[in-house]
Amino acid sequence: MNLFDRFILTIYSFALIVLSCMAIGVTSGLIPADYVRPYIEQIFAGTQPAYLITAIIFLIVSLRFFFSSFRRQKPKNEKGIRQRSDLGEVNITLQTIQTIAERAARRIKGVRDLKTAVKVLESGNTITLRVSVDGETPLPDLTQRLQYDVKEQVESIAGVAIAEVIVIVTEVAQADNYTVRRRVE
Repeated sequence: MNLFDRFILTIYSFALIVLSCMAIGVTSGLIPADYVRPYIEQIFAGTQPAYLITAIIFLIVSLRFFFSSFRRQKPKNEKGIRQRSDLGEVNITLQTIQTIAERAARRIKGVRDLKTAVKVLESGNTITLRVSVDGETPLPDLTQRLQYDVKEQVESIAGVAIAEVIVIVTEVAQADNYTVRRRVE
């Protein structure tokens, strides 16, 4: 159900609550019938077009909700990499490949924080790693190791060929025990 339908359903439900409370009040005697009688006479006389418009709106909204209850939701087709084997088809979701890549990258010393993205392109599958490093490990060694280990881990566990591993170093994190030096005067 989308946001518009939820909004309309909220207003529709509120209007039905008010009408139900009024009907309960009139039939139980809490609201005198003399208060409601002029409105009912106007409805049956057909002199007020506002009542007709309100009734048509309620009918349209009711029909919309009635027919939408029979609509079947299309199953979410998760994006992934499909592979065909002798026994059938295997679909490995991009989330699974992303998790494997993150696990492999976190094992490498010097990686502080990372975000991964997996793309399936015609030229091949690519993994993009956005990493924050500790600043103690040389960046060329760290990035080369990241590329190699992530590629090897994903290919060995998932059986998916990775054409490219892109590493983007976003920042050098400060040391945990970093202390601010104060100037002594």
